[in-house]
Amino acid sequence: MNTGLLLHTLLGLLLLLIPAGALYVLERKMLQSFAVAVGRMVAQLLVLCLIVWGLIKVDNTWLSLAWLLVMSGISAFIVLKRCKLDIRKLMLPTSAGLFMGVFLIGLWLLGLVLPVRIFDPRWFVPVMALLLGHATAMIIRGLSTYVSALHTDQQQYEFLRGNGLTHLKALLPFLRQSLLAILSPTIANLTTLGLTAMPLLLCGLFLGGMTPVNAFLTMLHMTIGCIAVSIVTLAITLFLADKALFGKRGSGPVSR
Repeated sequence: MNTGLLLHTLLGLLLLLIPAGALYVLERKMLQSFAVAVGRMVAQLLVLCLIVWGLIKVDNTWLSLAWLLVMSGISAFIVLKRCKLDIRKLMLPTSAGLFMGVFLIGLWLLGLVLPVRIFDPRWFVPVMALLLGHATAMIIRGLSTYVSALHTDQQQYEFLRGNGLTHLKALLPFLRQSLLAILSPTIANLTTLGLTAMPLLLCGLFLGGMTPVNAFLTMLHMTIGCIAVSIVTLAITLFLADKALFGKRGSGPVSR
């Protein structure tokens, strides 16, 4: 690291004095938590940069798939922790749901829509990471809503089953709530998305040499892919987690 880069890095880090100073004046108890969070963020960012750099340099299909598999497991752990669900029972179906949903939509985008070499890490890593990040955020909403609705209205499920409906048909009201939980915020944020996250991504595409038309189409496809992956991932996860959530299929939801 040369002297100029070190100086600019220190000048950037000085911006941390603004939130640290505000906490020191108004809420000193939060200073330690703030410092730990910043340190964790720096460490995670450094590790992420090294991993992505390694994936691009090695350019190995199996290594890229292993990266996606590991990231799906980490995302599933985050989802279950946020939803306060049994990690031991639901870790496998949630990880599989995230991996399969993201991989299927990613393959469609990379192989048929863009199209590029599917396992080229320069495309595979950012596309899969974007899809996985969106799917993780949305499945937290969808899975939490689904499980909460099942336990709140368990009598409704039992009533529908008692009236001769199949397990799937009895679940339709709860699936509808889960679907709305992921689509409602997505629809509401589509307008503001073009003013916040999209300009940053477009700048990256322009720096990579894309024309305005190609950059527009790429971002359009990625936005549509994010909407689709949230639904596909939730559907696969709920299907795979059904036995864990209900015990013996159709016998009623088990406790958290």
